[in-house]
Amino acid sequence: MSSNKINIYPIPVKTLRCLSCGTDRIKPGRRYCTKECREQINWVLSLSKGLLKAFNARYAAFCFTQRHVILDMLPVWSNKISRFNHRREPGNKPAEDLKNLILRYGEEWHHMVNSNNSQSYSSFFIIEKNNQEHISPASIKPNKKALPRLSKAENNHLKVLKLKREDLSSDAHAVKIKSAYKKLAKIHHPDMGGDEESFKRLNEAHAQMLLWAENPQYTSRKALQDLWSYDGSANRWSPPL
Repeated sequence: MSSNKINIYPIPVKTLRCLSCGTDRIKPGRRYCTKECREQINWVLSLSKGLLKAFNARYAAFCFTQRHVILDMLPVWSNKISRFNHRREPGNKPAEDLKNLILRYGEEWHHMVNSNNSQSYSSFFIIEKNNQEHISPASIKPNKKALPRLSKAENNHLKVLKLKREDLSSDAHAVKIKSAYKKLAKIHHPDMGGDEESFKRLNEAHAQMLLWAENPQYTSRKALQDLWSYDGSANRWSPPL
């Protein structure tokens, strides 16, 4: 059995890399290299929920390196992280190795239960055996990220104002909208040699986004940077930020 005390350097997935396998052979704007790759990792993560429920996980995080797949878990009754890792097989995708990890520890749990141990004791024993006191529980507690909820038209208005969705995430969103408008108005105003139609679109975008700012709508999700995250209260996995 490989040691659990290993440093994690997840394969970067944020910059044009597949969230499922880490390959850089991915089209711009996509999060997965293929539909099959996406479906495979989602299926295995769904499979993992049985193990996570058996261990009463409050939070969990999954990542992979060139040599290991790693599943960190925080039970509801503990303030310590338990780490489960499995050495990767040559040629396997991370999803296949994660499946092997799940089966490995699932078989260990079932073996203990079939040997006349209670389910709760079996879970406690395996969790305690894999405790890693040097890992902070905060490392797998996902932060709540709020993103502006925009209609298709509002997204287009945002582009006209040359703003990003992140610019609307703070309380100063109205100030940023007005500032962007003033900057572009100096360029597109007909008196300054600008195009009249472009100036009309700019005025419309400014007016509509100020209406949005009066009653801003946001969507929230919980996720981790470069790690798949599991929230036991929702029984749900979320992809990396």
